[in-house]
Amino acid sequence: MNHAATENLPLSFQEKIAEWREIRPLARTRKDNGAAYVREADVALQIQELSLAAERNRRARLTQTGDRGSPDRLREETLVYFLREYDRRGDEETAWRIAELLIDRVSGHVARKLARWRLTPDEADDCARDLFAALCEALFSREAAAEFWEVRFWVCLDRRLWNLIEKRQAVRDNEQRPGDAFLEDAGGESVSEEASVLGRLADSGPSPETLAEHQEALALLTENERLAVFLCHVEGMPEESDDPERLTAAKILGVTGRSVRNYLRRAEAKLRDWSRNDRDEQETKRIKR
Repeated sequence: MNHAATENLPLSFQEKIAEWREIRPLARTRKDNGAAYVREADVALQIQELSLAAERNRRARLTQTGDRGSPDRLREETLVYFLREYDRRGDEETAWRIAELLIDRVSGHVARKLARWRLTPDEADDCARDLFAALCEALFSREAAAEFWEVRFWVCLDRRLWNLIEKRQAVRDNEQRPGDAFLEDAGGESVSEEASVLGRLADSGPSPETLAEHQEALALLTENERLAVFLCHVEGMPEESDDPERLTAAKILGVTGRSVRNYLRRAEAKLRDWSRNDRDEQETKRIKR
């Protein structure tokens, strides 16, 4: 729609068109260096094009499935931007239609991820439902932190999924192995957040993830150190990559590759010291017997 045509419209329509042309900037910043997050170029272009489109055409584009790999297929980050904008403008119906499209898009990805974990079919279904509920809650949130979904949608999704699986497996193990010292303390109190899935998926051998089977060792690590060990040593994920499409530990954690390597070095040093002290204690006990 050109400028002359816009001038002939009623004032209310002109204001509505001008409102959509004002693309909301991102306010969220990176944790490691404080720099503002920026949208990827193709996402920014899609947002700009749809903001200039007629309302009917915009809604049609935002709610159509689109063939995977098609150049006209909208990015998930683009859909999140407009979902939040329609919700902010009070159009909940359109916002929820976009949310349903996003859930439909990620269902296959979530099912494939869940199939790799030690869950029963019922547990996997429950976990998927919990994830979709958490996804919708995050997408409709007005908090600045929710903007990260407009920048790295798949990173946010996988992070939420891993957190849900970790908690569910910790609860499951507490129920099935109540006498295990890894899951309960001496007083019989349940160990919840610290019962990481790391150790249960780790390979055998003198590696950080094997040592992390022990609750005492896990308690020595910060959250970022535990996640770095899990992503790199268990998932086999690279610390960073020149390929912008490749999922890396740096992207998941929202930090630089250098920060990931620092997390790993600190975690390995802590676990190595813990392992050495643990062996000394075991040897002392053996001698006393």
